[in-house]
Amino acid sequence: MSMYRLQQLLLNRDSASGDKPKDSRSLATLLFRHLLLLFIWLGLWRVAVLMEYAPHASIWFPPAGLSFAAFLVMGLRALPVLMVGSILSTFWVDNMYQMQQGWQQLLYSGLMFGFAHCMSYWLGAALLRRWIGQGVSEGLPRMITGFLVLGALTSLLAALTGTQILAASGMIGMQEAGSIWLPWWIGDLAGTLVLTPLFIGLLSWRYPDIQSWLGGLNFQASNSERSGFIGKLALCASLLSLIMLLASHFPYPEVSFAVFFLIIPQMWIVYTESAFRAAISLAVFSILTAVWVASLGLMDQALVYQFAICVIAASAYFGLAVPVLMARNQMLQRLAFRDSLTGIMSRQHFFDQAGEEIRRSHRYRHPVSLLLFDIDHFKQINDQFGHACGDEVLQKAASCIEQTLRESDLFGRFGGDEFMLLLPNIDFARAVETAERLRRLLGDIRIDKLELRLSGSFGAIQLQQDETLTQALERVDSKLLQAKRAGRNRVN
Repeated sequence: MSMYRLQQLLLNRDSASGDKPKDSRSLATLLFRHLLLLFIWLGLWRVAVLMEYAPHASIWFPPAGLSFAAFLVMGLRALPVLMVGSILSTFWVDNMYQMQQGWQQLLYSGLMFGFAHCMSYWLGAALLRRWIGQGVSEGLPRMITGFLVLGALTSLLAALTGTQILAASGMIGMQEAGSIWLPWWIGDLAGTLVLTPLFIGLLSWRYPDIQSWLGGLNFQASNSERSGFIGKLALCASLLSLIMLLASHFPYPEVSFAVFFLIIPQMWIVYTESAFRAAISLAVFSILTAVWVASLGLMDQALVYQFAICVIAASAYFGLAVPVLMARNQMLQRLAFRDSLTGIMSRQHFFDQAGEEIRRSHRYRHPVSLLLFDIDHFKQINDQFGHACGDEVLQKAASCIEQTLRESDLFGRFGGDEFMLLLPNIDFARAVETAERLRRLLGDIRIDKLELRLSGSFGAIQLQQDETLTQALERVDSKLLQAKRAGRNRVN
């Protein structure tokens, strides 16, 4: 819950223009938030040290995820805090390993390490924001691809520069630097990939603009049923624990590769839970993996577990795109199948469905009728009362008529104020009755701004055997024209 407090107390963006605190109280609050960020960063760093399987090489490095998220959300405002954290951690390392270096040398080393760490993650965050911003239309897939690629490159840059700086400052030898850069990189990469989205999610409720560059991914906390999620989380944790215990009891390196099978329950969570809960699940999986490796002494297979964390996290993020893309496809289908103003069938979708229905009716020799109607004097309504009033007329007319139709009836917008209605299993006499009923229904519709009563002119026909929809539309359009010439507000 400490990170949840972070979203409430930390890193307040006063405004997009960077307004400064206006009084001592707001200055104290800002200072407190930055101190809290510092303490959390150092706490995560200490956790990483507990999971070291070689000097300066952790199974995963949680501060990398926090640094990346902080730069993504705060920009350069996070720099002073993270620099101080880097310096303090350098002094802490000297104390832990009893290196007995002078404070001037430690300060210099801390500054250089802070520069390497902060420069790497700030650069990655800036590039990621730019990458996503240039491809807004591509949305989530671009965001995930950019995050994975830049996260990997950023953590690699941090590992390479970090080891070189430690070697140059005398804290490690050049040979050791050459041997630890890879585990350093994978540890940073695991922390970056797993925790950055979670930290962004914990901050996103406080910074609404974050959602505009997350490619449609919603990291808001879910209010849906928690028991199911907890059960899935417990299952994943149990399976992971079983695999790790087996790996500790059977001295076969192949056993450790079984951890990759946990991608299946993780993807189950991704597809059935919110993005925020998926991020929590990945964090729990990664923390538990690191704890088991450290506590069971599985250091010989540490790289396997590090890669497993990274691979499962990357797969999960691409999995997150599936529900979002499905929702977007459904929206696009609705836009293609439904008229955007009235919500009834679009012209093309009506033609497609009506063509199938007509062929079916002809095959079984069932009657099928077609109505075509429009709103009388609609141009006058637009000119006198405005297009907003005209839109309301179309919406209410379509809604009222749709509610009275059968499920098998096809109702679509032909264009402008014209509507079309296909009536399966309805002969001409019943089609005329239906048209009269709808004509009276239009007269009962009330629009606040409209002083006139609505009315409509209708054309009605029964399709002949083997008559196509195009031919039927020509006939019914002629009938509609006759109704309008005869004085409107009638069925012909």
